[in-house]
Amino acid sequence: MKGKEILNELNERRSSEHEFVKWWRIEDDFLDYDLIDRFADKVADDEEIGGIELLTMGEMWGEVKRVSGDRVHRVHGKTGDDVEWVHEGKSGVSTNVCPYTAETLINIFDVETHGNPIG
Repeated sequence: MKGKEILNELNERRSSEHEFVKWWRIEDDFLDYDLIDRFADKVADDEEIGGIELLTMGEMWGEVKRVSGDRVHRVHGKTGDDVEWVHEGKSGVSTNVCPYTAETLINIFDVETHGNPIG
């Protein structure tokens, strides 16, 4: 499908629960995850895309747990949920506590997979 068709499909299938898109190329050699709005802004009308799957926060949390294992934990607090993430950075191992948001999940996922979720 072309990018324009994908955008139409996104608009038809998206519900208020969907925050993320899992998408792959027609050659089935590339798979990626992104925020739906960011994906929609980047996709070109003539770009060939094999397919998409829409994901909720819960489904994306499952993907983050799959790639991060015990390095991520969801913490329930008085002001809402947070994500505690233990990761290695330039200055060694550190722990970050971030709000449980779509942006947090995609950022952790991208760092954990080095931008290559099937690699």
